[in-house]
Amino acid sequence: MALRSIINFILFQGVWFMALLLENSALLPISCVLFLMLFLSQQKKQDSLLLVCGLFVALVFEFLMVKFGLLGFKSNPFPFWFVLLWSALILTINTSMQFLTRLPWQLSLVVCAVFAPASYWAGARFDVITVMQPLWFFWLIYGVSWAVMFNCILALNTFIKLKIKTKTVLS
Repeated sequence: MALRSIINFILFQGVWFMALLLENSALLPISCVLFLMLFLSQQKKQDSLLLVCGLFVALVFEFLMVKFGLLGFKSNPFPFWFVLLWSALILTINTSMQFLTRLPWQLSLVVCAVFAPASYWAGARFDVITVMQPLWFFWLIYGVSWAVMFNCILALNTFIKLKIKTKTVLS
């Protein structure tokens, strides 16, 4: 399990850097990495369902953040590489970021609120995204909002897992 988590983490980091450095030029390689992440998944059904449902939640959230002016991209509302980056992040939830699912929800909120805005700030440093200024305000508002949204995705993941387990038991 530890090796799978390390590989999953490395694949996600690769997607993150390809997205920020190459943007739309990285669509094909990122897509290949996403297929690899799914192929290596030990819970393909759960990850696939979470990918569909969680991606919807995440993209609606990001769309609203763009509309409220907290984020900005070169293409409106956001580029396709960003969708793929989110897909990769969702595919880490049951593997390399599984620790978040084990934390008490309050601690998970704090972890997400502190660290998620850092990723967006880094994206701004790569000039692929703009974040609302002043930075402290963005970090506070976006961090708390993102943490709540991501914890909803974590709850959705738990729901999906229970539904799959229930269907397996009943079959």
